[in-house]
Amino acid sequence: MTVRVGVVLNPIAGFGGTRALHGTDELPLDRFDEAVRAGHAARRLVRALDRAAVGGSGLELVAAPGPMGAHALADAGIPHTVLDMPVPPARTTREHTVAAARSFAAHGADLIVFAGGDGTATDIARAIAQDVPVVGVPSGVKMHSEVFARSPEAAGRLIAAVVDGRASFEPAEVLDVGADGGAGVVGLLRAPRSAEPLQGAKAAAPPAFSAAAGRAIAESLVPAADPRTTWIIGPGATAGAVADRLGVVPTLRGVDVRHPDGSVEKDVAENRLFAVVSAAEHPVLVLGVVGGQGFLLGRGNQELSPRVIAAIGAPRIHIIATEEKIGVLFPPVLLVDADLDEQSSPHPLLGYRRVRTGPRQSTVLRVVDAAA
Repeated sequence: MTVRVGVVLNPIAGFGGTRALHGTDELPLDRFDEAVRAGHAARRLVRALDRAAVGGSGLELVAAPGPMGAHALADAGIPHTVLDMPVPPARTTREHTVAAARSFAAHGADLIVFAGGDGTATDIARAIAQDVPVVGVPSGVKMHSEVFARSPEAAGRLIAAVVDGRASFEPAEVLDVGADGGAGVVGLLRAPRSAEPLQGAKAAAPPAFSAAAGRAIAESLVPAADPRTTWIIGPGATAGAVADRLGVVPTLRGVDVRHPDGSVEKDVAENRLFAVVSAAEHPVLVLGVVGGQGFLLGRGNQELSPRVIAAIGAPRIHIIATEEKIGVLFPPVLLVDADLDEQSSPHPLLGYRRVRTGPRQSTVLRVVDAAA
């Protein structure tokens, strides 16, 4: 039996990650072509499909035309046919994503694979609801939805499970960030379940609860620090409480820097972060955990690239989380989904790491590569 898999690519997804843009929903038109050339989502889509094709038979790929999938698959030499629909313009919109998803459903696709973030997942939910099963290849900046695999490689293994008949299908929540900055459910898609798990939907503790836990940790962490410390504050309310203790109003969705002289840089992009930590005498990173998912890196904090983490050094990274966030993780591991310059190189934060859960409480958890 052949499984017909429709492929949809958001060609600009993920471009904003290292650039501290928090997504591409509002990307200026004059940067669209630059985002396409960057090819972040296209590379991750290819990684997923390469893994899915291991084993070979039973998989028929049908790509959305032009920049929405066919170009990326042709460039990578991946066999496919092209969906019979009008070719979108070079500068695509979310309406083209909606049209492609609906066309796949009308043409009898057994599964739709898309590369993008929560915005793309929202568009596909709007188009097809639960009519056709969907696998999300995590390729955006915001990825709170449970329709995403944990990594491109995990998405490929999940696709292979569908092709081999080893998957069942269940509803999956689609989450996106609202005007208030909080993530809420905006729709449902149908997603496969197998031995290869999807990521969980992001679950946030009440802000006041996270901030209180963060304040308690900050009261033990900040006064004991070397006065020469350059503080790097990751996203989230728990890490943000440490920024508050340092006299910094945190960005919460971005990465902030507090220099030893008291000066502050907010919402810092990856290139600048690397320059800062490389020059700093004593850089320290405060890093939170995404509730419900267990991600340390790769979900909304792509500014903290592998080279930035390596320049800081694992011993100077404080992982902080509430006991509630840690207690619900199954399996009890923390995840890293990062794009390494060389895929064979291990991420510098992998291994067993201390996690602070209170001013005098901590536990040790293993940090693993989400691609494994």
